[in-house]
Amino acid sequence: MPNNRYKYLLIVSLVILLVNSILIFSIISFSRSVYTIFFYHVAAAWLSYISYGASFISHILYLKKKEMKWSYHGKNSVVIGVVFSAFTIITGSLWYNATSGGYQNIYWQWSDYRQTMTLVLFFSYFSYLIYRKSVEDPNQKAKVSALLGLVLFPLVPLSYFSAIIFTSLHPLITPNPGQSGHIYWDFLKIFSLLLNLIAITIFYVYSMNELYKNDITKYKLKELIQRKLSED
Repeated sequence: MPNNRYKYLLIVSLVILLVNSILIFSIISFSRSVYTIFFYHVAAAWLSYISYGASFISHILYLKKKEMKWSYHGKNSVVIGVVFSAFTIITGSLWYNATSGGYQNIYWQWSDYRQTMTLVLFFSYFSYLIYRKSVEDPNQKAKVSALLGLVLFPLVPLSYFSAIIFTSLHPLITPNPGQSGHIYWDFLKIFSLLLNLIAITIFYVYSMNELYKNDITKYKLKELIQRKLSED
């Protein structure tokens, strides 16, 4: 798809999110409106995991091929992952306050392994971005950040499986309405969640293209400045 057509992906993503938001609010009663958070919380967590996974693959490709574009793709995937990890943490805290916290301004439970591991995941990859920002030499930046990307990636599956392996307050999905500690999901709710996942995945593709174009522009500008300085 040509670069000038990627903008339509943003439009498609936003339209799906808008239409789906109407659907979500129509199937969730006002008295249970807190459950609307779950649709966006799960979607954000999904995209953060996908982003970190794509970054992992990009870093492997950079170490194998030594092509700078893979370093850019790895870094850009981490940027998107960090943003959506932050959104996951915020919505998860709001969810916890509304359910387990009983609206008593209790937003965090350190004994919840997934909640805590998601925070660790966020700060780990945020530190990765700080490192890239602090290093001037592009080759050293690409090589060391690729190694960091490989070292950090095990935190991703650990974050996901922590709620399954260890005790967690995260509710499970059940087809049986009224089951305590679980969320009842019918076909319409599953469909709405899938639409959100599709929409933000499209948004991911659009964002990756825009970030890569920005990287190329900065690279060319830097080359131009260096050429001008050498001529002077």
